[in-house]
Amino acid sequence: MVFSLVLSSLSLSWTVLDYKPILYKEGYVVLDVPLRRLMRDVSDLTLGVNGNMNIAKDVAEAVGIEMKKMGIDAIIFGTLDTLSRDDEDPLKRFSTSPYITARIIQLMAEGFSNAGILPIIDGRGKIDENVVKALVESKATYPVFVESTAKADSLKALGYDGFFYSKDGPIEGKEISLNWKSFKNLDFENVRKEALKRAIVILNPFGKGISVNDPKADSKVLIFSADEWLYEMARKVERGEMPPTGRKVW
Repeated sequence: MVFSLVLSSLSLSWTVLDYKPILYKEGYVVLDVPLRRLMRDVSDLTLGVNGNMNIAKDVAEAVGIEMKKMGIDAIIFGTLDTLSRDDEDPLKRFSTSPYITARIIQLMAEGFSNAGILPIIDGRGKIDENVVKALVESKATYPVFVESTAKADSLKALGYDGFFYSKDGPIEGKEISLNWKSFKNLDFENVRKEALKRAIVILNPFGKGISVNDPKADSKVLIFSADEWLYEMARKVERGEMPPTGRKVW
């Protein structure tokens, strides 16, 4: 099964969905899982380097369609931070550019919304004020998941006027259920392959070899899955037989 999660009970008032659950009230479930756990190998960085930025919307909608079938109401996704050289997990960042980051957030939010899933941006940890400002300028103020009221206040001070949620429930706003579903005929695996094949990056023109999911490597080519069909494409890029399909964003 391409999309599988394990449901187990934690207590009478909380539900564990896979490994990071949130249930604010009976019957309202928020999923907190990295993208690459939902669509195999497709990380935030996969979307950030992608030669087709609009694939972010299809990825989110395809994932959202499956979530909707499982009765999930909302998802925590993305990041308000940008990529830096000292990132412990660069796969959870979209780009060094706050504008690319903000744009992908908007595309993913549209995709999840199309599928009837409430998109909640992950505002925990470090934030890049320029990402927040880019969203505000685009009037793209989606709900944000934060660690504390203080974080919500800091975002509001930057002009971000939206709903805020924490692990204990809404700080400002209320649980929102989108009472529709997508009627698009998106093939989950085809969307996955499209995202991966458009994310073949030249890391070092003078390097050798192919690395998987390691943007800090010194290899010539970076890909985001060890699937053999993708390796074959990467070998052609390495030999100069085809151009890279993605772009280096750091």
